[in-house]
Amino acid sequence: MFNKQTDFEKATFDTLVGANTELKGDLTSKGIIRIDGKVTGNISIQGDLFVGEAGYIKGDVTASNIHIAGSLEGNVFSSGILKLLSKSKLIGDIQVKSFVCDEGSIFDGMCKMVDPQSSKSILMGKKKDFKKSTAIVEDETEL
Repeated sequence: MFNKQTDFEKATFDTLVGANTELKGDLTSKGIIRIDGKVTGNISIQGDLFVGEAGYIKGDVTASNIHIAGSLEGNVFSSGILKLLSKSKLIGDIQVKSFVCDEGSIFDGMCKMVDPQSSKSILMGKKKDFKKSTAIVEDETEL
């Protein structure tokens, strides 16, 4: 779980999708990922995910802890904390253990809180009660 000392600047990332990068396809990792560019596809990681202010994701996301400062369009599954920072925008359903929504953030979807025992199975691809997001199209519009 994150503490007050951990934030975007202090975290050590295994993978960085830079601001000038556009990635199309599914992304899988066991480490910590930061996205400042655009990702069109599903993301499934056993570590943590950070989405910077310029970051945009269109697809479903599964991770331990997720901090969003940018935009995400898709369903979110977190076995830990999902934190929407003040300028973030999340359109989709969420299934999380803990949810923090800063003032100014936008969330449009359904929320399901899971108990600690079942939250571990989220990372293993089980207990996802929501449907996958609609088919990803080539010419989507940004949030």
